[in-house]
Amino acid sequence: MNTVSRRLFAAFLAVIAVVLVSLSLGLIVLLRNNPLVERQTYSQLNSVAAALVREARLTPAMTPAEVLALAEATAAAEDVRVLVANANGDVLVDSSANAAALDFRRFRLARLDQTYPDVRVGQVRDAARRLWLYVVRPLGEGRVLIVAGRPAPFVAAAFFAQNLLLPMTEAAVIAALAAGVLAVVIARSIAQPLQKMAQVSQGIARGDYTQAAPETGPDEVRALGGALNGMARQVQATQQAQREFLANVSHELKTPLTSIQGFAQALLDGTADSPAVTEHAAQIIYTEAERMRRLVEGLLELARLEAGAPALRRSPLDLRAQLGAVLERFGPRAQAAGVTLVNALPAALPTLTADGDRLAQVFDNLLDNALKHTPAGGQVTLTALPTGREVVVAVSDTGAGIPAADLDRLFERFYQVDKSRARPGGVGLGLAISREIVAAHGGRMEAQSVVGQGSTFTVHLPLGAAA
Repeated sequence: MNTVSRRLFAAFLAVIAVVLVSLSLGLIVLLRNNPLVERQTYSQLNSVAAALVREARLTPAMTPAEVLALAEATAAAEDVRVLVANANGDVLVDSSANAAALDFRRFRLARLDQTYPDVRVGQVRDAARRLWLYVVRPLGEGRVLIVAGRPAPFVAAAFFAQNLLLPMTEAAVIAALAAGVLAVVIARSIAQPLQKMAQVSQGIARGDYTQAAPETGPDEVRALGGALNGMARQVQATQQAQREFLANVSHELKTPLTSIQGFAQALLDGTADSPAVTEHAAQIIYTEAERMRRLVEGLLELARLEAGAPALRRSPLDLRAQLGAVLERFGPRAQAAGVTLVNALPAALPTLTADGDRLAQVFDNLLDNALKHTPAGGQVTLTALPTGREVVVAVSDTGAGIPAADLDRLFERFYQVDKSRARPGGVGLGLAISREIVAAHGGRMEAQSVVGQGSTFTVHLPLGAAA
Protein backbone atom coordinates (compact mmCIF):
# COMPACT_ATOMS: atom_id res chain seq x y z
CA MET A 1 0.00 0.00 0.00
CA ASN A 2 1.20 3.48 -0.86
CA THR A 3 0.71 4.86 2.65
CA VAL A 4 2.28 7.87 4.32
CA SER A 5 4.02 5.68 6.93
CA ARG A 6 5.66 3.55 4.24
CA ARG A 7 6.76 6.60 2.32
CA LEU A 8 8.22 8.16 5.46
CA PHE A 9 9.94 4.90 6.44
CA ALA A 10 11.44 4.59 2.95
CA ALA A 11 12.55 8.22 3.10
CA PHE A 12 14.15 7.73 6.51
CA LEU A 13 15.94 4.58 5.31
CA ALA A 14 17.18 6.43 2.25
CA VAL A 15 18.51 9.26 4.42
CA ILE A 16 20.17 6.78 6.80
CA ALA A 17 21.75 4.91 3.89
CA VAL A 18 23.05 8.10 2.30
CA VAL A 19 24.48 9.29 5.63
CA LEU A 20 26.15 5.96 6.39
CA VAL A 21 27.62 5.60 2.90
CA SER A 22 28.88 9.17 2.95
CA LEU A 23 30.34 8.66 6.42
CA SER A 24 32.00 5.39 5.37
CA LEU A 25 33.57 6.93 2.28
CA GLY A 26 34.73 9.88 4.32
CA LEU A 27 36.32 7.58 6.90
CA ILE A 28 38.06 5.55 4.19
CA VAL A 29 39.45 8.71 2.60
CA LEU A 30 40.58 9.90 6.03
CA LEU A 31 42.21 6.55 6.80
CA ARG A 32 44.17 6.52 3.55
CA ASN A 33 46.55 9.13 4.96
CA ASN A 34 46.19 8.17 8.59
CA PRO A 35 49.31 6.85 10.40
CA LEU A 36 47.10 4.35 12.16
CA VAL A 37 46.78 2.33 8.96
CA GLU A 38 50.56 2.44 8.38
CA ARG A 39 51.05 1.45 11.99
CA GLN A 40 49.07 -1.72 11.39
CA THR A 41 51.31 -2.67 8.46
CA TYR A 42 54.48 -1.91 10.42
CA SER A 43 53.17 -4.00 13.29
CA GLN A 44 52.65 -7.01 11.01
CA LEU A 45 56.13 -6.65 9.49
CA ASN A 46 57.72 -6.29 12.93
CA SER A 47 55.93 -9.41 14.12
CA VAL A 48 57.56 -11.39 11.29
CA ALA A 49 60.99 -9.87 12.03
CA ALA A 50 60.64 -10.57 15.74
CA ALA A 51 59.71 -14.16 15.09
CA LEU A 52 62.86 -14.63 13.01
CA VAL A 53 65.17 -12.97 15.55
CA ARG A 54 63.74 -13.76 18.96
CA GLU A 55 62.85 -17.34 18.20
CA ALA A 56 66.44 -17.86 17.06
CA ARG A 57 65.32 -19.04 13.69
CA LEU A 58 67.94 -16.81 12.10
CA THR A 59 71.37 -17.28 13.72
CA PRO A 60 74.89 -16.12 12.83
CA ALA A 61 75.94 -19.74 12.43
CA MET A 62 73.66 -20.31 9.47
CA THR A 63 75.21 -20.49 6.02
CA PRO A 64 74.10 -18.06 3.33
CA ALA A 65 72.18 -20.87 1.64
CA GLU A 66 70.34 -21.64 4.88
CA VAL A 67 69.56 -17.96 5.43
CA LEU A 68 68.20 -17.70 1.89
CA ALA A 69 66.07 -20.79 2.32
CA LEU A 70 64.64 -19.48 5.60
CA ALA A 71 64.02 -16.08 4.04
CA GLU A 72 62.19 -17.57 1.07
CA ALA A 73 60.07 -19.83 3.29
CA THR A 74 59.12 -16.97 5.60
CA ALA A 75 58.35 -14.67 2.67
CA ALA A 76 56.08 -17.27 1.08
CA ALA A 77 54.28 -17.98 4.36
CA GLU A 78 53.81 -14.36 5.46
CA ASP A 79 53.54 -12.65 2.05
CA VAL A 80 56.49 -10.37 2.78
CA ARG A 81 60.00 -9.84 1.44
CA VAL A 82 62.86 -10.85 3.73
CA LEU A 83 66.31 -9.37 3.21
CA VAL A 84 69.63 -9.39 5.04
CA ALA A 85 71.95 -6.43 4.47
CA ASN A 86 75.32 -5.32 5.74
CA ALA A 87 76.01 -2.14 7.60
CA ASN A 88 76.30 -0.20 4.34
CA GLY A 89 72.86 -1.27 3.18
CA ASP A 90 74.15 -3.72 0.59
CA VAL A 91 71.69 -6.59 0.23
CA LEU A 92 73.30 -9.92 1.04
CA VAL A 93 70.20 -12.12 0.94
CA ASP A 94 66.89 -11.39 -0.78
CA SER A 95 63.92 -13.72 -0.68
CA SER A 96 62.75 -12.18 -3.95
CA ALA A 97 65.97 -11.95 -5.87
CA ASN A 98 64.18 -11.86 -9.21
CA ALA A 99 62.01 -8.90 -8.14
CA ALA A 100 62.91 -5.27 -8.58
CA ALA A 101 65.90 -4.35 -6.47
CA LEU A 102 65.50 -2.37 -3.25
CA ASP A 103 67.98 0.31 -2.22
CA PHE A 104 68.43 0.26 1.55
CA ARG A 105 71.66 2.23 1.67
CA ARG A 106 69.84 4.98 3.55
CA PHE A 107 68.05 2.70 6.03
CA ARG A 108 69.95 4.42 8.85
CA LEU A 109 67.73 7.45 8.19
CA ALA A 110 64.63 5.41 8.93
CA ARG A 111 62.92 6.59 12.10
CA LEU A 112 63.02 4.67 15.32
CA ASP A 113 59.79 2.91 16.21
CA GLN A 114 58.56 4.29 19.54
CA THR A 115 56.74 1.05 20.30
CA TYR A 116 59.65 -1.33 19.83
CA PRO A 117 63.18 -0.35 20.90
CA ASP A 118 66.06 -0.87 18.42
CA VAL A 119 63.57 -1.16 15.56
CA ARG A 120 63.52 1.27 12.68
CA VAL A 121 60.69 1.70 10.23
CA GLY A 122 60.67 3.43 6.87
CA GLN A 123 59.57 3.47 3.28
CA VAL A 124 61.46 2.78 0.08
CA ARG A 125 60.70 2.46 -3.60
CA ASP A 126 62.05 -0.28 -5.78
CA ALA A 127 63.41 0.08 -9.28
CA ALA A 128 59.83 -0.03 -10.60
CA ARG A 129 58.92 2.91 -8.33
CA ARG A 130 56.61 0.78 -6.23
CA LEU A 131 56.30 1.67 -2.55
CA TRP A 132 57.50 -0.73 0.14
CA LEU A 133 57.17 -0.39 3.91
CA TYR A 134 59.93 -2.01 5.93
CA VAL A 135 61.22 -2.65 9.44
CA VAL A 136 64.91 -3.02 10.34
CA ARG A 137 66.21 -5.17 13.21
CA PRO A 138 69.90 -5.68 14.09
CA LEU A 139 71.28 -9.22 13.63
CA GLY A 140 74.77 -8.71 14.99
CA GLU A 141 78.10 -8.99 13.23
CA GLY A 142 77.26 -5.81 11.30
CA ARG A 143 74.22 -7.25 9.66
CA VAL A 144 70.57 -6.21 9.79
CA LEU A 145 67.34 -8.03 9.08
CA ILE A 146 64.90 -6.18 6.85
CA VAL A 147 61.32 -7.33 6.46
CA ALA A 148 59.49 -5.37 3.74
CA GLY A 149 55.95 -5.50 2.53
CA ARG A 150 53.84 -3.80 -0.06
CA PRO A 151 50.96 -1.79 1.44
CA ALA A 152 47.67 -3.29 0.38
CA PRO A 153 45.97 -1.25 -2.36
CA PHE A 154 42.81 -1.06 -0.27
CA VAL A 155 44.42 -1.06 3.14
CA ALA A 156 42.17 1.73 4.36
CA ALA A 157 39.08 -0.17 3.20
CA ALA A 158 40.41 -3.35 4.81
CA PHE A 159 41.05 -1.51 8.06
CA PHE A 160 37.55 -0.07 7.89
CA ALA A 161 36.04 -3.49 7.23
CA GLN A 162 37.95 -5.09 10.09
CA ASN A 163 37.45 -2.41 12.70
CA LEU A 164 34.50 -0.14 11.82
CA LEU A 165 32.09 -2.07 9.61
CA LEU A 166 30.46 -4.05 12.42
CA PRO A 167 29.76 -1.05 14.72
CA MET A 168 28.42 0.97 11.83
CA THR A 169 26.19 -1.92 10.77
CA GLU A 170 24.84 -2.15 14.30
CA ALA A 171 24.25 1.60 14.29
CA ALA A 172 22.42 1.29 10.97
CA VAL A 173 20.13 -1.41 12.36
CA ILE A 174 19.35 0.68 15.44
CA ALA A 175 18.75 3.73 13.26
CA ALA A 176 16.43 1.73 10.99
CA LEU A 177 14.38 0.57 13.98
CA ALA A 178 14.20 4.13 15.30
CA ALA A 179 13.24 5.32 11.81
CA GLY A 180 10.42 2.79 11.68
CA VAL A 181 9.05 3.98 15.02
CA LEU A 182 9.37 7.63 14.02
CA ALA A 183 7.75 6.93 10.66
CA VAL A 184 4.74 5.35 12.34
CA VAL A 185 4.40 8.17 14.88
CA ILE A 186 4.81 10.96 12.33
CA ALA A 187 2.62 9.20 9.78
CA ARG A 188 -0.18 8.88 12.30
CA SER A 189 0.09 12.55 13.25
CA ILE A 190 -0.21 13.45 9.56
CA ALA A 191 -2.44 10.68 8.22
CA GLN A 192 -5.19 10.91 10.85
CA PRO A 193 -5.97 14.58 10.13
CA LEU A 194 -5.75 13.87 6.40
CA GLN A 195 -8.16 10.95 6.71
CA LYS A 196 -10.55 13.16 8.65
CA MET A 197 -10.22 15.81 5.94
CA ALA A 198 -11.04 13.19 3.31
CA GLN A 199 -14.20 12.31 5.24
CA VAL A 200 -15.12 15.99 5.53
CA SER A 201 -14.58 16.55 1.80
CA GLN A 202 -16.75 13.53 1.00
CA GLY A 203 -19.40 14.94 3.31
CA ILE A 204 -19.22 18.28 1.50
CA ALA A 205 -19.72 16.46 -1.80
CA ARG A 206 -22.89 14.92 -0.32
CA GLY A 207 -24.06 18.29 0.99
CA ASP A 208 -23.20 17.61 4.64
CA TYR A 209 -21.59 20.70 6.18
CA THR A 210 -21.91 19.65 9.83
CA GLN A 211 -18.38 18.19 10.05
CA ALA A 212 -15.22 20.23 10.44
CA ALA A 213 -11.69 19.29 9.42
CA PRO A 214 -9.17 19.11 12.30
CA GLU A 215 -6.74 22.01 12.42
CA THR A 216 -4.01 20.14 14.30
CA GLY A 217 -0.59 18.71 13.49
CA PRO A 218 2.17 20.36 11.45
CA ASP A 219 1.71 23.86 10.10
CA GLU A 220 0.98 22.60 6.58
CA VAL A 221 -1.70 20.18 7.82
CA ARG A 222 -3.28 22.89 10.00
CA ALA A 223 -3.27 25.25 7.04
CA LEU A 224 -4.91 22.57 4.88
CA GLY A 225 -7.56 21.93 7.53
CA GLY A 226 -8.28 25.64 7.85
CA ALA A 227 -8.50 26.00 4.07
CA LEU A 228 -10.87 23.03 3.85
CA ASN A 229 -13.11 24.45 6.57
CA GLY A 230 -13.07 27.83 4.86
CA MET A 231 -13.93 26.17 1.56
CA ALA A 232 -16.81 24.29 3.22
CA ARG A 233 -18.18 27.53 4.64
CA GLN A 234 -17.80 29.21 1.28
CA VAL A 235 -19.50 26.35 -0.57
CA GLN A 236 -22.32 26.35 1.94
CA ALA A 237 -22.71 30.12 1.62
CA THR A 238 -22.57 29.86 -2.17
CA GLN A 239 -25.23 27.18 -2.29
CA GLN A 240 -27.39 29.14 0.11
CA ALA A 241 -26.92 32.24 -2.05
CA GLN A 242 -27.78 30.20 -5.13
CA ARG A 243 -30.98 28.95 -3.54
CA GLU A 244 -31.88 32.47 -2.51
CA PHE A 245 -30.99 33.73 -5.97
CA LEU A 246 -33.27 31.20 -7.64
CA ALA A 247 -36.05 31.99 -5.19
CA ASN A 248 -35.64 35.72 -5.80
CA VAL A 249 -35.54 35.33 -9.57
CA SER A 250 -38.65 33.19 -9.41
CA HIS A 251 -40.38 35.80 -7.26
CA GLU A 252 -39.27 38.69 -9.46
CA LEU A 253 -40.54 36.92 -12.57
CA LYS A 254 -43.70 35.56 -11.00
CA THR A 255 -45.09 38.94 -9.95
CA PRO A 256 -45.00 40.64 -13.39
CA LEU A 257 -46.02 37.43 -15.15
CA THR A 258 -49.08 37.19 -12.92
CA SER A 259 -50.04 40.77 -13.72
CA ILE A 260 -49.42 40.30 -17.46
CA GLN A 261 -51.41 37.07 -17.54
CA GLY A 262 -54.31 38.57 -15.58
CA PHE A 263 -54.71 41.69 -17.67
CA ALA A 264 -54.11 39.81 -20.92
CA GLN A 265 -56.92 37.44 -19.91
CA ALA A 266 -59.15 40.46 -19.23
CA LEU A 267 -58.48 41.68 -22.74
CA LEU A 268 -59.15 38.25 -24.23
CA ASP A 269 -62.42 37.45 -22.44
CA GLY A 270 -63.84 40.94 -22.91
CA THR A 271 -63.80 41.99 -19.27
CA ALA A 272 -61.98 45.17 -20.33
CA ASP A 273 -65.04 46.47 -22.14
CA SER A 274 -64.20 50.15 -22.25
CA PRO A 275 -61.35 52.10 -23.83
CA ALA A 276 -60.18 53.35 -20.43
CA VAL A 277 -60.05 49.86 -18.94
CA THR A 278 -58.35 48.50 -22.06
CA GLU A 279 -55.80 51.28 -21.97
CA HIS A 280 -55.18 50.62 -18.28
CA ALA A 281 -54.70 46.89 -18.89
CA ALA A 282 -52.32 47.57 -21.76
CA GLN A 283 -50.36 50.02 -19.60
CA ILE A 284 -50.02 47.43 -16.81
CA ILE A 285 -48.87 44.80 -19.31
CA TYR A 286 -46.31 47.20 -20.76
CA THR A 287 -45.03 48.27 -17.33
CA GLU A 288 -44.60 44.71 -16.09
CA ALA A 289 -42.98 43.62 -19.34
CA GLU A 290 -40.55 46.53 -19.00
CA ARG A 291 -39.80 45.40 -15.46
CA MET A 292 -39.08 41.88 -16.71
CA ARG A 293 -36.84 43.30 -19.43
CA ARG A 294 -34.81 45.24 -16.84
CA LEU A 295 -34.50 42.12 -14.73
CA VAL A 296 -33.28 39.97 -17.63
CA GLU A 297 -30.89 42.67 -18.86
CA GLY A 298 -29.55 43.13 -15.34
CA LEU A 299 -28.94 39.41 -14.95
CA LEU A 300 -27.25 39.20 -18.34
CA GLU A 301 -25.07 42.20 -17.57
CA LEU A 302 -24.10 40.79 -14.19
CA ALA A 303 -23.28 37.43 -15.77
CA ARG A 304 -21.03 39.12 -18.33
CA LEU A 305 -19.26 41.13 -15.64
CA GLU A 306 -18.74 38.11 -13.39
CA ALA A 307 -17.44 36.11 -16.36
CA GLY A 308 -14.65 38.65 -16.77
CA ALA A 309 -15.94 40.17 -19.99
CA PRO A 310 -16.96 43.70 -18.97
CA ALA A 311 -16.22 45.18 -22.43
CA LEU A 312 -15.18 48.51 -20.95
CA ARG A 313 -14.79 51.47 -23.29
CA ARG A 314 -11.91 53.28 -21.66
CA SER A 315 -11.14 56.88 -22.44
CA PRO A 316 -9.84 59.93 -20.51
CA LEU A 317 -12.47 60.77 -17.89
CA ASP A 318 -12.85 64.02 -15.95
CA LEU A 319 -14.06 62.45 -12.71
CA ARG A 320 -14.89 65.82 -11.11
CA ALA A 321 -17.14 66.78 -14.03
CA GLN A 322 -18.87 63.41 -14.06
CA LEU A 323 -19.65 63.47 -10.34
CA GLY A 324 -20.96 67.01 -10.70
CA ALA A 325 -23.28 65.84 -13.51
CA VAL A 326 -24.58 63.02 -11.28
CA LEU A 327 -25.42 65.54 -8.53
CA GLU A 328 -27.17 67.73 -11.06
CA ARG A 329 -29.32 64.85 -12.29
CA PHE A 330 -30.46 63.90 -8.80
CA GLY A 331 -30.98 67.48 -7.55
CA PRO A 332 -34.68 67.75 -8.50
CA ARG A 333 -35.49 64.35 -7.03
CA ALA A 334 -33.76 65.19 -3.74
CA GLN A 335 -35.58 68.50 -3.56
CA ALA A 336 -38.92 66.78 -4.18
CA ALA A 337 -38.17 64.25 -1.43
CA GLY A 338 -37.14 66.93 1.07
CA VAL A 339 -33.58 65.62 1.25
CA THR A 340 -30.53 67.90 1.20
CA LEU A 341 -28.02 66.84 -1.45
CA VAL A 342 -24.58 68.08 -0.39
CA ASN A 343 -21.77 68.58 -2.91
CA ALA A 344 -18.51 68.01 -0.99
CA LEU A 345 -16.32 67.52 -4.05
CA PRO A 346 -12.89 69.18 -4.27
CA ALA A 347 -12.16 71.80 -6.92
CA ALA A 348 -10.26 69.27 -9.06
CA LEU A 349 -9.73 65.52 -9.29
CA PRO A 350 -7.28 63.44 -11.36
CA THR A 351 -8.26 62.50 -14.89
CA LEU A 352 -8.72 58.75 -15.17
CA THR A 353 -8.69 56.38 -18.11
CA ALA A 354 -12.00 54.62 -17.50
CA ASP A 355 -15.43 53.81 -18.89
CA GLY A 356 -17.42 56.92 -18.01
CA ASP A 357 -20.83 55.39 -18.76
CA ARG A 358 -20.14 52.41 -16.50
CA LEU A 359 -18.89 54.55 -13.64
CA ALA A 360 -21.89 56.87 -14.05
CA GLN A 361 -24.06 53.77 -13.65
CA VAL A 362 -22.28 53.02 -10.35
CA PHE A 363 -22.65 56.55 -8.94
CA ASP A 364 -26.27 56.81 -10.12
CA ASN A 365 -27.08 53.59 -8.33
CA LEU A 366 -25.43 54.72 -5.09
CA LEU A 367 -27.24 58.08 -5.06
CA ASP A 368 -30.53 56.43 -6.01
CA ASN A 369 -30.24 54.01 -3.06
CA ALA A 370 -29.23 56.80 -0.68
CA LEU A 371 -32.25 58.92 -1.61
CA LYS A 372 -34.58 55.92 -1.34
CA HIS A 373 -33.53 55.22 2.24
CA THR A 374 -33.13 58.77 3.53
CA PRO A 375 -36.29 60.28 5.04
CA ALA A 376 -37.42 63.87 4.47
CA GLY A 377 -35.20 66.30 6.33
CA GLY A 378 -32.20 64.03 5.92
CA GLN A 379 -28.99 64.58 4.04
CA VAL A 380 -27.04 62.78 1.28
CA THR A 381 -23.41 63.80 0.76
CA LEU A 382 -21.12 63.05 -2.19
CA THR A 383 -17.39 63.36 -1.54
CA ALA A 384 -14.22 62.47 -3.46
CA LEU A 385 -10.59 62.55 -2.40
CA PRO A 386 -7.35 61.47 -4.12
CA THR A 387 -5.26 59.45 -1.64
CA GLY A 388 -1.89 58.48 -3.04
CA ARG A 389 -2.53 55.70 -5.53
CA GLU A 390 -6.32 55.93 -5.74
CA VAL A 391 -9.34 58.19 -5.71
CA VAL A 392 -11.94 57.49 -3.03
CA VAL A 393 -15.54 58.46 -3.87
CA ALA A 394 -18.07 58.19 -1.02
CA VAL A 395 -21.85 58.53 -0.86
CA SER A 396 -23.15 59.06 2.70
CA ASP A 397 -26.72 59.33 3.95
CA THR A 398 -28.48 59.91 7.24
CA GLY A 399 -31.01 57.12 6.81
CA ALA A 400 -31.93 54.26 9.12
CA GLY A 401 -28.63 52.46 8.64
CA ILE A 402 -27.86 48.79 8.00
CA PRO A 403 -27.33 46.10 10.66
CA ALA A 404 -23.74 44.83 10.89
CA ALA A 405 -24.85 41.27 10.09
CA ASP A 406 -26.11 42.40 6.68
CA LEU A 407 -23.11 44.48 5.59
CA ASP A 408 -21.15 41.55 4.19
CA ARG A 409 -24.06 40.49 1.97
CA LEU A 410 -25.11 43.85 0.61
CA PHE A 411 -23.43 43.22 -2.74
CA GLU A 412 -25.09 39.85 -3.33
CA ARG A 413 -27.71 39.56 -6.04
CA PHE A 414 -31.29 40.22 -4.81
CA TYR A 415 -30.14 40.43 -1.18
CA GLN A 416 -32.50 42.52 0.95
CA VAL A 417 -31.80 43.90 4.37
CA ASP A 418 -35.55 44.00 5.08
CA LYS A 419 -37.03 40.89 3.47
CA SER A 420 -40.56 42.26 3.76
CA ARG A 421 -39.78 45.58 2.08
CA ALA A 422 -40.71 45.92 -1.57
CA ARG A 423 -38.34 47.43 -4.12
CA PRO A 424 -40.50 49.54 -6.36
CA GLY A 425 -38.90 50.11 -9.75
CA GLY A 426 -35.81 48.01 -8.91
CA VAL A 427 -34.74 44.43 -9.35
CA GLY A 428 -32.16 44.15 -6.56
CA LEU A 429 -29.10 43.88 -8.81
CA GLY A 430 -27.75 47.42 -8.65
CA LEU A 431 -25.09 46.96 -5.96
CA ALA A 432 -23.94 43.61 -7.38
CA ILE A 433 -23.52 45.15 -10.84
CA SER A 434 -21.81 48.22 -9.38
CA ARG A 435 -19.30 46.12 -7.51
CA GLU A 436 -18.42 44.17 -10.68
CA ILE A 437 -18.00 47.38 -12.69
CA VAL A 438 -15.66 48.83 -10.07
CA ALA A 439 -13.72 45.54 -9.91
CA ALA A 440 -13.36 45.62 -13.71
CA HIS A 441 -11.63 48.99 -13.27
CA GLY A 442 -9.25 47.45 -10.73
CA GLY A 443 -11.00 49.02 -7.74
CA ARG A 444 -13.21 47.90 -4.91
CA MET A 445 -16.38 48.90 -3.06
CA GLU A 446 -16.99 49.02 0.67
CA ALA A 447 -19.95 49.74 2.90
CA GLN A 448 -20.00 51.12 6.45
CA SER A 449 -23.12 51.77 8.46
CA VAL A 450 -24.37 52.52 11.94
CA VAL A 451 -27.99 51.70 12.68
CA GLY A 452 -29.93 54.89 13.32
CA GLN A 453 -27.18 57.16 11.97
CA GLY A 454 -26.87 56.28 8.29
CA SER A 455 -24.66 54.51 5.79
CA THR A 456 -21.62 55.27 3.65
CA PHE A 457 -20.75 53.48 0.40
CA THR A 458 -17.16 53.99 -0.74
CA VAL A 459 -15.70 53.40 -4.20
CA HIS A 460 -11.91 53.02 -4.50
CA LEU A 461 -10.61 53.67 -8.03
CA PRO A 462 -6.89 53.12 -8.65
CA LEU A 463 -4.80 55.83 -10.28
CA GLY A 464 -2.58 53.27 -11.99
CA ALA A 465 -4.33 53.92 -15.30
CA ALA A 466 -4.44 57.71 -14.89
CA ALA A 467 -4.35 59.63 -18.13
